[in-house]
Amino acid sequence: MRRRLIGVERWRGKGGIPSDWGRCVLTIGVFDGVHRGHAEIIARAVKAGRARGVPTVLMTFDPHPMEVVFPGSHPAQLTTLARRAELVEELGVDVFLVIPFTPDFMKLTPDRYIHELLVERLHVVEVVVGENFTFGKKAAGTVDTLRRAGDRLGFAVDAVSLVAEHHLSETVTFSSTYVRACVDAGDVVAATEALGRPHRVEGVVVRGDGRGKGM
Repeated sequence: MRRRLIGVERWRGKGGIPSDWGRCVLTIGVFDGVHRGHAEIIARAVKAGRARGVPTVLMTFDPHPMEVVFPGSHPAQLTTLARRAELVEELGVDVFLVIPFTPDFMKLTPDRYIHELLVERLHVVEVVVGENFTFGKKAAGTVDTLRRAGDRLGFAVDAVSLVAEHHLSETVTFSSTYVRACVDAGDVVAATEALGRPHRVEGVVVRGDGRGKGM
């Protein structure tokens, strides 16, 4: 039976996964920006979860893996974790699972990654990822790695093709890197097309001299 979830549940770390958790469909990624390519992957996962009568779990990471792999050179994030949770809830995800991306986590081999997270804790029946998905130590795990493990361990794997569209004189593949480039270049139209919605900037307003009151 599908667990009845109201809104999106937010879990943090392996310890946040309930000990009595049943089966699920899982999608994995940073999902920064939750652009149209991400939305396609998430939609496939949600559809699979509903067809199988199980919840859909989205697993993401904090901090951004690039902050740990290449300290000091990570890209600016398009969305906060809180905003990502809001966006994926709108797309039908049941559980928003944040895994702390630590140096120890980075060292997990693909085999341990699959066994310790996907099988032993989340009990996946299907994993839905982008066709270029990599995971585990030195990004050694690929979609083929998942499929071989799925054949042995009893879960299905769905690799979703990248979403591309003709823009101006070229065909572009929607990615977080592409959206950042559009934002940096001030190309609001292209960023909106890739995101499927207007880009939103979030920040903290700092009290100033109050000059705006007289404007």
